[in-house]
Amino acid sequence: MNETRYCIVTTTIDNEARAREMGRAMLEAKLIACAQLYPIESLYCWEGSLDESKEFLLQMKTKNEHFPAIKKQILQRHTYEVPEILMTPILDANGAYLAWIERETL
Repeated sequence: MNETRYCIVTTTIDNEARAREMGRAMLEAKLIACAQLYPIESLYCWEGSLDESKEFLLQMKTKNEHFPAIKKQILQRHTYEVPEILMTPILDANGAYLAWIERETL
């Protein structure tokens, strides 16, 4: 495996419209090359109780160097008190796909 300089940034959002708007904003700013939205159901502990909610998972493909700016944008736009913001390094991938990420981002 060859470690790359690319990653997937993941967050969860309470509704599709907000998830779509956040993805579009990141694309327009050229911080990401791709945004994918998935409807999900989450089970989690919050303030001592077990909760469930329907959410949208937003995954964004980008360069590692853009993570701080993406994280900042998510924190500014997010409605959750403690939003999930994860950066997963891409350890290996199709070289042509990584080249596409490179071309489509700043």
